[in-house]
Formats: sequence, structure tokens, C-alpha cells
Amino acid sequence: MRKVAKLVVYVLLVTGAAVFAFPFLWMAATSVKVDREVQSQDLRLMPTTPLPQTRSPYIDQRRYADLEGPYQADLLPRLQAMAKATGFTPPPQVNAVRAWEQTARGLYDRLRVRLPRTLWDGVTEDGKPLGGAPKVVAAIEAAARTEVTREMVAEVFDSVYRRLLMGPIRVRSYDRIEAELGKGDAGGDVPLSKRIENRSADALALLDVTEKAEPYALLKYDFSRADRLVLAQTFDVPPDFRLDRLHRISVDVRPDDTWHDLWLTVETGGVRYESERALPLANFDVLEAQWQPRGPDDYSTKIKTWIRLDEAARGGDILSDPHRMRLTFEFRRSGSAGAWWNKLRLNYTKVLDHMPFVRYLRVSLFLVIATIVLTLVVSSLVAYAFARLNWPGREFCFILMLATMMIPFQVIMIPRFLIWKHLGAYNTLTPLWLGPAFGSAFFIFLLRQFLKGVPRDLEDAARLDGCGFLRIYWHIMLPLIKPSLAAIAIFTFMATWNNFMGPLIYIADQRLYPLAFGLYAFSVQVENDPALTMAASLLMTVPVIVIFFFAQKHFIQGITLTGMKG
Repeated sequence: MRKVAKLVVYVLLVTGAAVFAFPFLWMAATSVKVDREVQSQDLRLMPTTPLPQTRSPYIDQRRYADLEGPYQADLLPRLQAMAKATGFTPPPQVNAVRAWEQTARGLYDRLRVRLPRTLWDGVTEDGKPLGGAPKVVAAIEAAARTEVTREMVAEVFDSVYRRLLMGPIRVRSYDRIEAELGKGDAGGDVPLSKRIENRSADALALLDVTEKAEPYALLKYDFSRADRLVLAQTFDVPPDFRLDRLHRISVDVRPDDTWHDLWLTVETGGVRYESERALPLANFDVLEAQWQPRGPDDYSTKIKTWIRLDEAARGGDILSDPHRMRLTFEFRRSGSAGAWWNKLRLNYTKVLDHMPFVRYLRVSLFLVIATIVLTLVVSSLVAYAFARLNWPGREFCFILMLATMMIPFQVIMIPRFLIWKHLGAYNTLTPLWLGPAFGSAFFIFLLRQFLKGVPRDLEDAARLDGCGFLRIYWHIMLPLIKPSLAAIAIFTFMATWNNFMGPLIYIADQRLYPLAFGLYAFSVQVENDPALTMAASLLMTVPVIVIFFFAQKHFIQGITLTGMKG
């Protein structure tokens, strides 16, 4: 029986730990998902595995891998024939068999939503059965013929067609002068595929395409022939464009969801710049890739939509012509581990780019340290006075202090704000860290209960040795109430770290935001994007979890109020 009871206890403990850990696990898993995973109708805990492709363009066979619905074996071949009859033709760069298969699956997925549910259930609108499966399939096929058009087929094919596109390369100076590189004379534009030299001809080909009336260069590559693909060109800039005032380089890119790496190297003015990190070819929505050398924007609170270019070398054979610049785009192959690493850090990189996380962290650490020190010192001193010193009105003052715990925060919120504003402390951190200098009624009460349990003999012996009140407090009392002080420090840390209302009331300058309020501002900026919000929340939560695991012994000792041993 004892073994059974012990087993039941262990099972309950493991179950409870799993239940309480599940929200944190969900947050951690969601923080590394891409948008289409979060917005999917199928709720999955773990993110999908990134699959780096050897060749591109290609057909994504996972897009409609989990089709749900009846009669697939009969309808998919008919939908494939229906799609071909519309006159749509897949581009020659992809496998036609896979293209038609996945297009048919995509059409089936759309028709499941568009066609009446009664039709899929095998009944008419007035509830009469259609008959056997052949009649139901025939009815669905007849209804599908009115829905399936060339435009629908093109849209469905586009949802499974993965390709890497690059648009025109544009540069901008701090003088607000913009230029499109390699465009040619005003009399005629140079095709995008001819504006940049292909240095990996055996494994890479550039084709001119148009998408949504915009010109792009489609990169058809094969990483089985080379692990790195290079595009490079030396460009002339307009006479009024000063390269020593270069602000930003940008190019529209449509990734092919292969999670390979794109690096940029820039040479101009005798200096070589290299991108500080790679741009992962993740997802398949068009994005504006931006790079810029280190400058004033790096030290501001702007949303960093660019990748910084760091100085790598000077002199030598580096291009030094003040009116020319050399750009080298390098595509590096990612294996399974590299693709996972790109996916794991993608959202966290966006979080660090969208908000000044280090600045918020410094403010939070300052507030935490200042608040903990002041709370411990002031609360322990007042508690010592209430517990060990005899003075007139002590009990009345103690009851009055306890009564303040009954006043709702909402009642004193506006008066406190007016006081601090009158003192000139609005839009400063002073109200957030100086307030604890006046003590906390709950912590004073907690410490008083500890101190009242300390034997009088220790205090009397110290007095006989010539110790005054402060020496007794410092050398006798504080060492005996360490567990309580540790618990108060943990409570204070959590309250200060998660303090949202205080910064909302007193802070208007974004440079003074702590993490809790900065997280709220960030969620507003990204329109409550679930994945990015979860990534930012995890960055803020991890320190709290780490501190709790390291300090749980003191936390438990402090809560139990055991007092002095022996």
C-alpha cells in the first residue's frame, strides 16, 4: 500500500508539473512559429520542421498535405483535369506532374469551403439524399465546374509555387537622394537579369519575370552543384549621389521558404562592409530587404527594419572610386541544422529589431535593484522599530499602518500622480524607485512577525557587550531574518519586473520604458502578432523563471515564517 501511495503521489506531482508547464511550453513553441503556422486552422503545439530545398523554384508539397474531406480519390483526378481545361499552364521551371497534383489538392481545399455543406453530406438543399457515392461525386463535380476558373487555378498554383525573386536594387543617401542601380540610360531600361553578373553560372540562372506588374529577376538555382551562389556587380551612381553619405541599400525579395542564407558585401570608398547577419530566405511573402552602414539610426529607438553593415577591411584592392560601388550578394546553403537555427532565431531577431530591448532591460534592472535595496532597508528598519523598540504610540501607529493595506490602489493613484508631478518627477524614473523608500505595509508586517520570534536573550547579551540599536539591528537581527528578506526580495523583484501601471502613469518617453511597458508598446507596434508577442514575452519571462529556480529555497523558507531555529 505504501508503494502504491507513493506512486500515486509521484503521478500527481508529474501531472501537476505538466499542467502548469504547458502554458510556458505553448509560449515557447509559438514564439518560433511563422505567421502561416499561427493562423492555421489546425492547432499544433510544436512548430513545423523547416525543409531547405536543394533546387528552386519548386512545388511545396506540404501546403495541402493534410486535406480533410470525403471522396478525395474520385474528385482529385477530376479537379486536375478541370484545372488543365481552363488553359492555365505551370511555368517550365517546375515539375508539371507535382504542380497539377498540388493544384488539384488546393482546388479541393477551396471547394470544401465554397460549395454547400449539404452537397458534401450527400443531400439536396431540401434534405433529400442524392443517392450513392457516384451520384454525390457527380453532383460535386458539376458544382465545381461553375466555380473553377483560370483565375482560381492561378491563385491556387501560386499558393504552392515557391520561387526566389529579386527586384531592382535601390540606394538612398542621408541627403535624401535615391537611385536605382544598373537601370541604364533614360532611353531604355536594362533587364534585371542583366544588371548583375552571375558568378555561379553552373548552378544559377536568372530569368526576367513580372509579378503584379512589378519586374523581378527569378533565381533558378541548384545547390547540389555548389554550396554558395554569388551575384556581383560594380555600379556607377549618379553624379549628385555621395557614396560617403550612403544611408541605405534596399531590394525587394520574395523568399522561397528554403531557409537558406543571403549575405551582402559592399565595397566603396576604399572600405569593405559586410552584413552583420544573414537574411534567412524564410516564408514566401515579398519583403523589402534593407542594409545600411553603422550610423545614427543604430542608436535610436526606431524600428530597425535593416541589417547593419559592419566595416570589415580597408585599403588593398578594395574599390576606392568615390562614384562607384561594388555589391556582392552571396547565397549560402543551409542544412537541416542551419534551417532550424534560422527558424528558432527569426522571431527573436525581429523582436530585438522592433524594440530597444537592451535599453528596456537596463531600465528594468535599475528599477529592480534600487527598489529591492530600498524596500529591504526601509521595511526591515521600520519592522525592527515595531517589534523590538518601545516608544509611545507604537501599537496605534502599527494599526494605522495596517489600515493603509485596506485602501485600494485606485483611490490613491491620482493623488500620488499629482504629488509627483508637482515635485517635477513626471516623465522620470523617480516615482518608480523612490516610492519604496517609504516602506511597504505588508513587508513591514511580515518582518515584524519574524523579529518578534527572536529571543530577547540575544538582544540583552548584545546590549551588555555595548551594542546600540543599530548594531543590534545590523549584526543580530538581519542575519536571523535572511529567509524572510529573501522572500521579500523575490516578491519585490516580481512586482517591479512586471510593473505595468506605474510606467503607464508616470512615463511618456520611450527611452525610459521598462520591459513590462515596452512589451505592451511592442505588441501595439506589431498589431498583436501572436508569434512576435510570444517571443517578446518569453524574453521577459525567462529571467523570472531562472531567479525562482535559484532562489526557491529561500522563497519557501520565507513564506513558512518559521522564525529562528533552535
